[in-house]
Amino acid sequence: MAKKTQGVYELVSEVLKTISSPYSEDVTEEVCLAIENKPVWKKRYDGLVIELGENVVNPYIGRYTKQITGLEVIREVNAKRSKIIKSYTKLH
Repeated sequence: MAKKTQGVYELVSEVLKTISSPYSEDVTEEVCLAIENKPVWKKRYDGLVIELGENVVNPYIGRYTKQITGLEVIREVNAKRSKIIKSYTKLH
């Protein structure tokens, strides 16, 4: 049985394939910006929010970004560019 958040994992994985590595410490915000700026991803995100809630989807975007990239947490900061998140964790 698939995880409840499998759709979030798949979205983050797909988005990360379009972001050049080495990843910046702001890769989580970059994932969110990419989702916002590509209508097909934004539609998937919106569907996930309807299904799971923003309080599940957004933290899992951060969790899966960290997991897939293999980066470590630096600190949490306020999002300056993304509209779908208020804060995110900088990674290195």
